[in-house]
Amino acid sequence: MNAGLRATSSAPPSLDEADFARLLTQQGYRPEDRAAVRAFGRVVSRDQLQADFATAFLSRAGAPVAPEAAEAEAAFCDELLDICHWQGDADWFNRLAARWCDCLDHGVSDHFPWAACGALLSACRERLVGGRAEVFQLEMDLLTGLVRVIWALAAYLAEVGISREREKLRAYTLVDAHTGLPNRRRFEQVLEAALAVASENWVVGLVILSIRTGDGSASVLAGERERLQLAVSERLSAAIRDGDVLCLTGEEEWSLVQCAVRSPAQIMLAAHKLREVALSAVAAVEVGKSLTIAAGGARGPGDAPDAKGLERAARSALFAARDARQPVAMFSPEVAQLSRAASGLEQEFMRALAMQHFELFLQPQIDVGSGACHSVEALLRWRRAEGSWVAPPAVIDLAERSGVGGQMLRSLLSRQARIADELARSGVDVTLMLNLTSQDIRDPDLPALVRQSLESWRVPADRVGFELTEGALLVDELAAGKVVAALCEAGYTVALDDFGTGYSSLSHLRRLPVDELKIDRQFVMGVCTDAQDHAMVEALLVMARAFKLRVVAEGVETEAQATMLTEMGCDRLQGYFLARPMNVEAFVRWWRARYGQPVAPVVP
Repeated sequence: MNAGLRATSSAPPSLDEADFARLLTQQGYRPEDRAAVRAFGRVVSRDQLQADFATAFLSRAGAPVAPEAAEAEAAFCDELLDICHWQGDADWFNRLAARWCDCLDHGVSDHFPWAACGALLSACRERLVGGRAEVFQLEMDLLTGLVRVIWALAAYLAEVGISREREKLRAYTLVDAHTGLPNRRRFEQVLEAALAVASENWVVGLVILSIRTGDGSASVLAGERERLQLAVSERLSAAIRDGDVLCLTGEEEWSLVQCAVRSPAQIMLAAHKLREVALSAVAAVEVGKSLTIAAGGARGPGDAPDAKGLERAARSALFAARDARQPVAMFSPEVAQLSRAASGLEQEFMRALAMQHFELFLQPQIDVGSGACHSVEALLRWRRAEGSWVAPPAVIDLAERSGVGGQMLRSLLSRQARIADELARSGVDVTLMLNLTSQDIRDPDLPALVRQSLESWRVPADRVGFELTEGALLVDELAAGKVVAALCEAGYTVALDDFGTGYSSLSHLRRLPVDELKIDRQFVMGVCTDAQDHAMVEALLVMARAFKLRVVAEGVETEAQATMLTEMGCDRLQGYFLARPMNVEAFVRWWRARYGQPVAPVVP
């Protein structure tokens, strides 16, 4: 059974004598009031008071319909009438607090204790004074004492109700609303508590299971992701041992805390079992396109004595499993070494981001009719301190894994605007196209961020553009569509990249006001040698012409490909055959040489 799935009722608060005395003092209670209440109990019997109370209270509107709630109210009222026997101690208050908590558990209204206490005061007054206009001093003293005690009780019960609501709220903040599983905050609490009593003979196991969509994110829509998350959560919950705790620690990540593990093999078995169960859930939901499921395990205190360290160890094992394309991995000295290398890369990446050490290399797109270069694609480049280049997908993965995708986007937008300004002041008239990730185009603030960047450098909208893939659109098609429409409306060029590799391409062209589409290099590569690739390019060109879109073929590496694509009707070509990606200064030299202009340095 999975611990912590539902908020449970806690024991009612209990007043000690010191707290009880402070409570009464706050309501103006005096020692003589206790004597007054005792005197009331000697002159009025419980049966007499109950008759008047029933008249004042039980006939009220809004009485509960549910039998359990009515029974809980009746038990509370029965205890309330024991004011006739109250001796001035805290026990009666505590018994009523317990009854009130039971009422809350059965859905009784929050106003109930106030109504009950008001009815009790009315019954006390009716029994003492009745309909007489004249009230004697003794009766007034008794009523005053009763008022102070009963309102002190009402205030305490209100405080108990508020405290219970806060407890429920805290409990709900520890549970994921969609799956009912303990969330990340609860996971950290459970893991810390387990490690607090762990030893070499009482080992805590931790397994982190992750489902990655990677490039397959193009095939998984938002609604499918929710169904997948719920299906996997339900099946995993049913498969774990009693005493183990399964938590949802990410959008597509689950963590299992195992208590009293006998050996590392037991953790490995649990990791394999979780993965198999997740695979069956994925198959049942029918969202199995390009999904990879991996798990990493670690044990405490052997691998790490604290919660953060143990999670880091299990996560390192998970990354090692992914990198090795293995289903499951356990933390080990070798994994630790790989993790340190990855950690070093992440730290260097964060420093590079802070110092804006990333570059945008420019690759020309050549017009097939005039041979002119009207646009360039800005390609992300990062060179590490030791001299090696990191592939752009790896850079984006680092940004998203580190949670700084938004910061990375802002940095690239600023760099794009600055380069566009440099090119314009150098006399180079081109549109600078920047690639956007699926995360970028789901950000509703993206159009505003672009506008701010361009305003900072005084760059007109027609000097920049953006490329996005079909896959990026399909992650959240509705949100992405709104952002893309806003970009087009603002006057930026928008290109649909890798066209033809996703699905529903025609529907995207019908709904989105894009300016151009780019034929993916996988079709360009075989356009001269493969009949299917040739037919695909022809079909894409027909589709583009029907929507009056400009077509750019990327990945052109041979003269034969360039000739064939030109004859087939492509508007622009891009690839190594025409020009390799180059830094800004090199591109300006290339552009000037192509147009027969004097080569001059980039204007700073």
